[in-house]
Amino acid sequence: MESVGLGVGIAGLAGVFTACVDCFGYIQLGRKFGHDYGKCLLRLDVAKVRMTRWGASVGIGAPTQLLNQTTIPEKELRLAKSLLEQILESFGDADRVSERYEKRVTAEKNGLDDLALYDANSDLDPEYRTLHLTLSQLALERQKKTSLLKKTTWALYEKKRFDVMIDDITGFVGYLVDLFPVAVGNQELLCKAEVSAVKESQDLILLRAVACEDDKLLEEAVNKEMENRGHTFSDWKVGGKSKMWAGDDNAFGVASKGHHFNKFSVSGDADVRLGNLNRGN
Repeated sequence: MESVGLGVGIAGLAGVFTACVDCFGYIQLGRKFGHDYGKCLLRLDVAKVRMTRWGASVGIGAPTQLLNQTTIPEKELRLAKSLLEQILESFGDADRVSERYEKRVTAEKNGLDDLALYDANSDLDPEYRTLHLTLSQLALERQKKTSLLKKTTWALYEKKRFDVMIDDITGFVGYLVDLFPVAVGNQELLCKAEVSAVKESQDLILLRAVACEDDKLLEEAVNKEMENRGHTFSDWKVGGKSKMWAGDDNAFGVASKGHHFNKFSVSGDADVRLGNLNRGN
């Protein structure tokens, strides 16, 4: 069986890989998504970040010495190209379904509100906005050397069609990850950088909820990061004769974690303690 250097072989996948990543940027979601809009947008963000992470880990745009020294059977490179092409086909299938939906709604001349779209810049709920912007920036930074100019946009109007598309795409990316185990170490490092970019604890919790569906490597990185961080206590008030303690009760030998306290007020005769109780230390 013929083998080639992974770095050289991967270079031949750059074009189709770039096309896949660009497709994420073409998608808009319809207002029929309703309260699911924010979570679906984040799921799309996580899928894009995972896709760019795989590309970075195998050296698309910047081959590493380790990958250049690794050989891979040509059969596996052909399989990788096929998987990328199937990702493009999944985007294409969703686009064609949306086109048929648009034509049907337009022909019926009723329910045209069903074609209305969300704008993430103005319509995304604040609880999702910061994480969306963080994930978008992570993907954008990895695209700088590979991305094409944005040429078009197309819409998804039905959540069930979105779910089919995103399930297919995440499945194909999972196969790509499994196909190149030599790059898993790189992906773990990239995951660590991704979660480090998420500054707020509530955003980490949200990211874990989204990643647990599609990206186990990212979910594991989030769990480790949350173990290393303390708690965040914000936007609270204590008054009267209330008593409050915010912190950890640590058993002997347990490392004490720092916490973040902000946007709070204490009034009256309230008794408030901020910090940890470290037993036996």
